[in-house]
Amino acid sequence: MNNWWINGKKITLFVGGTILILIIAGGSYFLGTRSRTSQESESTPTPSLETNSTITITQPPSPSSKISPTKKPASSPTINLTPTPASKTKIISGTASLDGFRSSNGGGNQGLEIRAGRNINLVSRGFVSFDISDVPSNADIKEATLRLYQAKIIGNPYGVGGSIKIDHLTYGDTLDNADYGAAALSSSFITLTNNAVVEWKDANVTDAVRDDLTNARSRSQFRIHFQIENTGGNVNGDFAYFEASENIMSTGNTPQLVVKYY
Repeated sequence: MNNWWINGKKITLFVGGTILILIIAGGSYFLGTRSRTSQESESTPTPSLETNSTITITQPPSPSSKISPTKKPASSPTINLTPTPASKTKIISGTASLDGFRSSNGGGNQGLEIRAGRNINLVSRGFVSFDISDVPSNADIKEATLRLYQAKIIGNPYGVGGSIKIDHLTYGDTLDNADYGAAALSSSFITLTNNAVVEWKDANVTDAVRDDLTNARSRSQFRIHFQIENTGGNVNGDFAYFEASENIMSTGNTPQLVVKYY
């Protein structure tokens, strides 16, 4: 009985000691593990999220709702405008004794009408002259118009001769037989008319008048003739008659040179 008790007591002590050792060892292990975990937590740095580059967004400037007025200069510049001068118009009458006609046979007349055409024996050309000495030599010629009044037709001059052309020439202060074939400054430079209607016939002679003024001529002189010139028909012929300065045909519509200039 005593031995059992003693043995039981030993067993009890042994078991209790073993349990105590296990408790102590377990507690030590727990504390050691916790200490290491805490140390690792403190020694291991927490990774941080960082961006490699910085993106800067610049907002566009807001439009201004207010427009600043341009600063007015202290003094406004003075602009001097030169007014365009008013144009002048001069109507120059033909010169008597310097208009008329000359013919291919050496005949003609400077006291009758201005005539152009032909008959079976001859071809005629008309002449007209204007004194331009009253036009200023420095005038800026805007326009110059030759006006001749076709007063009468004999035969069929436009049918056989076509249109009437104008020559610019200078034949001086007399109208001679030689002027029929005198060299022109400009030959057939414009058409006066191509029809038999009795009326004023106008032609632009601006360049011719400018040339006369540039070259200090005191007259602008012209010769008229048909485009086709040959003898034929009959004695009465095919002629166009224009009123001359002498007003022989009593129309009152004598030759004019209308000059517009500044």
